[in-house]
Amino acid sequence: MDSDKQWRIDNAKRLRGLQLHLRPYSAWSQDWEHDHCAACWAKFTECEESDSQTEGYATGPDYPKGAGYEWICRQCFADLATEMKWTQSRG
Repeated sequence: MDSDKQWRIDNAKRLRGLQLHLRPYSAWSQDWEHDHCAACWAKFTECEESDSQTEGYATGPDYPKGAGYEWICRQCFADLATEMKWTQSRG
């Protein structure tokens, strides 16, 4: 495995085996203005900025800290889903 993948897997290891939900980004709390991809640290915001994502894969209601608490960007999901045993919500 290449080192680019390995560091992202190490960052996101707490999310191994989860079902993730593709959805528009929304802040988990009114006190938060943005989040980061748990794997690569790409920035998520509700408004379009040149350096941010506006949708991605979020944890669901079964996650201990709640739905939308953790985020994975589309690129990391595509690159790491097999190794991380992630599944995508259908609906």
